[in-house]
Amino acid sequence: MTSFTQNYDFTIQKLDDRLSALIDAGSEFDLEKNGDVLSIIFEDDTKFIISPNSPVNQLWVSANYEGHRFNFDEANSLWYDEKSQEEFLSYLGSLLSEKLSAEIVL
Repeated sequence: MTSFTQNYDFTIQKLDDRLSALIDAGSEFDLEKNGDVLSIIFEDDTKFIISPNSPVNQLWVSANYEGHRFNFDEANSLWYDEKSQEEFLSYLGSLLSEKLSAEIVL
């Protein structure tokens, strides 16, 4: 198992746990995991898709007709957007907050 795979798997497991807790607390979305891909599915059939791109060692997010690519920073053990440098969980929390009209912190 590569370092990329370990980092991605750890991140997705942590995210899955946090999102499942939000669902248990009444947030209105579902999770679907298909292999390494995690989909967040809303009642209006909108999807946020999180997937690995192993050849370039990136975590990809597709949401709101946009794609974002995140690189892992070994020093901080966090994923950062390759363009904006926004941290992954902060970015996803903002997306969810906007979609659900509630403050979501991941």
